[in-house]
Amino acid sequence: MKISAIIPAAGTGSRYSTTKHKLLEELGGIPVILRTLEAISSVKEITEVVVCTSSPEISNLLQGYKTIPGGKTRQESVFNGLKALTNPDLVLIHDGARPLISPKIIRNSISIAAKKGAAIVAVPAKDTIKRVNPGTGEVIETLNRKELWNVQTPQVFRYADLLKAHEIFAGQDFTDDAALMEKAEHKVFVVQGSYKNLKITTEEDFKIAQSLL
Repeated sequence: MKISAIIPAAGTGSRYSTTKHKLLEELGGIPVILRTLEAISSVKEITEVVVCTSSPEISNLLQGYKTIPGGKTRQESVFNGLKALTNPDLVLIHDGARPLISPKIIRNSISIAAKKGAAIVAVPAKDTIKRVNPGTGEVIETLNRKELWNVQTPQVFRYADLLKAHEIFAGQDFTDDAALMEKAEHKVFVVQGSYKNLKITTEEDFKIAQSLL
């Protein structure tokens, strides 16, 4: 079974307030994007990795990896990545800004996807979640926390299924590949993740990642 990975890394990092791109920040002496790629590459079942980026600095840093231009949206970047792969059986999508993912979780997600077709890493919600009217701020309902999970990456799918879903819904703005697959009426299954597998979006996230490391 051939397994490929796509690393979306084309975001501008606008919520990260320093002038340096968040993926180039050194986490324990290693740039965030390289830490992410080291974790993915440590899983020997993955034999092809494509990084989608619009940053010349990131491309220059990743001389040993295949890089392609990112799109205007995450969905477009992943679609570009899918078209650049060499027809794998499974494709794994993992955020470039999640450097603390463990090889064990990666392998678990691959195992479930191989059996069931689609797997996403997630953790149970810790907080009570309420639906709120965005116009008035009024609470509409309190959701059942036992049914709520915070979705992370990696997300792993049968390549042919995900490619077809991207072709059908091209030009839209799905921020999550699992949501796109659900829209295409595929069943998606959850794999237990880790609260340490945070996505670095703000400076506070980076400080938390430093302390976890």
